[in-house]
Amino acid sequence: MATLRRNDPCLCGSGKKYKKCCLNKVEAKPRFDEPDQRVFNELLPRIFDHSKRFDDEIEPVYAKLAEQFEGMQKRDGEAFSQLIFHWILFNKPIASGGETILSDYTENYRKDYSEKFQEFLQEWEAMQPEFFRVTYADEKNMALENTFSGEAHTLEKTPASANLKENDSVIGYLYPTPDGKALGNDALAIPKRIAESFCEAWDGIKKHASLDGETDQELFTRSFPDVLEVLSVLVSAQGVLNQEDELKESGKKVLALIHSELDWTRVPYTGYLKAKIHWIRFVRTKEPRIQKPETFAAALEYWTDKHVTDGTAALSQKAAAEKYGVSPSTVSSKYKELTQV
Repeated sequence: MATLRRNDPCLCGSGKKYKKCCLNKVEAKPRFDEPDQRVFNELLPRIFDHSKRFDDEIEPVYAKLAEQFEGMQKRDGEAFSQLIFHWILFNKPIASGGETILSDYTENYRKDYSEKFQEFLQEWEAMQPEFFRVTYADEKNMALENTFSGEAHTLEKTPASANLKENDSVIGYLYPTPDGKALGNDALAIPKRIAESFCEAWDGIKKHASLDGETDQELFTRSFPDVLEVLSVLVSAQGVLNQEDELKESGKKVLALIHSELDWTRVPYTGYLKAKIHWIRFVRTKEPRIQKPETFAAALEYWTDKHVTDGTAALSQKAAAEKYGVSPSTVSSKYKELTQV
């Protein structure tokens, strides 16, 4: 395995030699004196304790968001649930005045800390979940590049990141520490095929959910529950999604139609993704004759309304039929076929 040497170009892309750039950060003297170091060690437990004041607000939000991971393998579900809990603490406006739990904590206790530590807390308040690509990795060090901004970070590996390799993808937080930033133990390593599928899904999320003037990183943070739900679906059903290329053209046309005609203001991207998974399973299992793709597209969107959005989009069979230019009775019969899988 290649090793990063002192005279090698720095991985952060500055153009400087490693010894003149990020090595100084890795080898720098501790940022804090002993009292502030002890305070840092207590910081995250204190934030968790502070969050208990908001249990009534946090618990229903967490329960609803974590529910989407129940179908995953236990270890994966626990990892996803941990990360969504941290997003609730760090990034979701849930306290009074539109504050996050983290910002409410720093607002209440900032005066208890030294001036240097108060500046450090500002770095914590700026934390966001990020999507990284590993651009370099050896036994001791790694370089991460933010997929959206291109910002690079050279980090020492920790037990949590020991197995990351070059070209891997990872989602999580970079936590400010006295010794520099560190990838958190809550980070999720994303297999290459799933990362590629997620990038395709991200294009769809951006198209239908981004706000005017919003950067990719801002959208990623705001819609992080949707991001994790998409990833959980991809992890759980990647084998099925890999069969999409094996569909006949008529089967692919159904997916193209529903993607084009869905009301994206009412159906999240995961709704389309779950409809796609169900359609692939249906076609592979039942091998239906698809003489007019519009009939199945109408039925599939109606199925999506009933089984993915729980009817909250309130699409009737008549409305689905009119949308795709078919009869309501045809939508009814094709819908019954779809429910047999």
